Amino acid sequence: MKKEIAAAIILIALFAGVMVNIKVSGNIILSLEDDVTAAYESARNGDFDRAKPQLDAAIEHWMSLDGYTHIFMRHSEINSTTEAYFQLKSDIYAEDIGAAEGSYSLLMADLDSLMTMEQISFGSIF
Repeated sequence: MKKEIAAAIILIALFAGVMVNIKVSGNIILSLEDDVTAAYESARNGDFDRAKPQLDAAIEHWMSLDGYTHIFMRHSEINSTTEAYFQLKSDIYAEDIGAAEGSYSLLMADLDSLMTMEQISFGSIF
């Protein structure tokens, strides 16, 4: 009986950890999306001088999460998201809003994908 109770406690703790991770990763992704959107909106309004440091700060924020992301996220997803950040940076620094629109959409899709992968769904369980 003691083994079953210990196993139940471990499963409950594991499930609680998963729920905390889902909440934390969701908050992180929303914060990253806000950072990127602010830079993109500045660029869209023609204020590239403001967009550049905003995007640099957004990239720095993403890179600072390395300790967390490399534990809880797939490396292929981390790589594609990092590439999308730098593609957007390239387009904003070139002051090419047309290309930046596509890069921004790609980056937002990558960030949304990261959040979706962390959510619990029937498909993620079975």
